Amino acid sequence: MLDILVKNGTVVDGTGAPAFKADVGVAEGRVALVAQAVGQEAARTIDAQGLHVAPGFIDPHTHSDLPLLVDPRAESKIRQGVTTEVIGNCGFSPAPLQGAAVEETRTKAQNFGLEITWRDMGGYLDRLRNPGTALNVVPLVGHNTVRGSVLGYDDVQPTADQQAQMERLVAEAMEQGARGLSTGLYYPPGYYAQIEEVIGLAGVAARYGGIYASHVRSESDLLLEAIAEAVDIGERAGIAVEIAHLKLESYRNWANIDQVTATLDAAQARGVRLGCDQYPYVACSTWLPAMLPYWAQAGGSKAVAARLRDPQVRAQLRKDWKENRVDWDNRTGVRDWSDVLVSDSPNSPQVLGKSIAEIAEAGGKDPLEAAFDLIVATEGLAAGVWFTQLEENVQTLMRHPLVVVGSDGSSLKPEGVLGQRKVHPRSYGTFPRVLGRYVREEGVLSLEQAVKKMTSVTAGRFGLADRGVVRVGAWADLVLFDAETVADKATFTHPHQYPVGIPYVMVNGQVVVDGGDHTGVLAGRVL
Repeated sequence: MLDILVKNGTVVDGTGAPAFKADVGVAEGRVALVAQAVGQEAARTIDAQGLHVAPGFIDPHTHSDLPLLVDPRAESKIRQGVTTEVIGNCGFSPAPLQGAAVEETRTKAQNFGLEITWRDMGGYLDRLRNPGTALNVVPLVGHNTVRGSVLGYDDVQPTADQQAQMERLVAEAMEQGARGLSTGLYYPPGYYAQIEEVIGLAGVAARYGGIYASHVRSESDLLLEAIAEAVDIGERAGIAVEIAHLKLESYRNWANIDQVTATLDAAQARGVRLGCDQYPYVACSTWLPAMLPYWAQAGGSKAVAARLRDPQVRAQLRKDWKENRVDWDNRTGVRDWSDVLVSDSPNSPQVLGKSIAEIAEAGGKDPLEAAFDLIVATEGLAAGVWFTQLEENVQTLMRHPLVVVGSDGSSLKPEGVLGQRKVHPRSYGTFPRVLGRYVREEGVLSLEQAVKKMTSVTAGRFGLADRGVVRVGAWADLVLFDAETVADKATFTHPHQYPVGIPYVMVNGQVVVDGGDHTGVLAGRVL
């Protein structure tokens, strides 16, 4: 007997093949049959008339490392149909933790009300497994965390012994369950690393069959050079490359989109194992200190805040702002301060959802001074949403065959500590936004293309066997959605809103979203 029988649905199997009418049977956590008019008995039957049945969506780029410890139900992701998240991105992972990385990570954890009780990847994953999670988790080990553990957060280069120590930490994390190495070369301390350091660490991950996922050094003026560096690292380390949240930032660069796609095409043509992911929005989100020159970002979040308490440092930064405005604009990517909305502001909740321009006007300050003050008040942890992109470019990249869908968000919920920030809406809306806006309304992708970019392609890149497809023998990670109504509801001003049109989600053969309600089942696994 089947555990679950999904009847009368239209299957989009994740391969890109045309959708077809079929029933899907589930037994012992896997897809047991895909056929028309199944007559077998089942413990439960779900009528999927009017719904599409697809593989559970796989989010290749998330930052749910700490939020999943706060709320393992993964509300904002599972309700999108996401059944697997890749964590540890942008060079920041919850482990390994040694040296300066312990305090840096503890500071972030405290904002979630968490205590750091682990020191290595194995310890973190054990914490994740007990009590479990609603969705599957794929961990990466972060270069910034590894570097912070050995070298701290300053602009220094490793000795041979320190390089070997970092490589040992990566090896240990891979042995304990990591699926690859991530870098955040846009952020300190990763920014200070030379390419040979990264190649060495990526080479370690390669020996374990891992992937190299990178937030490249620039997403604006030097994007082409940054892509070339990522490709070079992949080729020299012998590892597949995933370029994180591909975008072309800053209005000065918007016209260069054809050069970006040509660079991707050239790498693919010569056989580079290259992929990219993208979120379907014209705004990014990152820490407010990212606007500063890199010398001012050194030392970690508290060090940045302490530095900005010094009037002489502020004067130096103001001088740099006037003399090197192009560099500042290149880091921020915005035309003016009205395009930066504060999304996270520990100790200063009154400014959440306001632009830096609005905060400055209300305080009788110029915007630069207001931004400095906010960084100090939040101990360097203030974050913002930055409107940096062009809609036409978002659509062009979305169509590219190397680009899949990824949120760059976290598993959140409107209640409690996870609902206290004015987050980017991508944490609640990425996947239904693609299906609703870019498939149904704009026709940028066909439904089959979009589902493939959300499932099988990503599963292949991360080596997730029997995931990302609806076929006999595959794990029963399934999402049932209404193609006519599925839509994101989260906005930049009211982000904590769940999507609509996704009534059922299964993880490893268990129903986690049932008629639109979360069942509380924690059926996910660390993959």
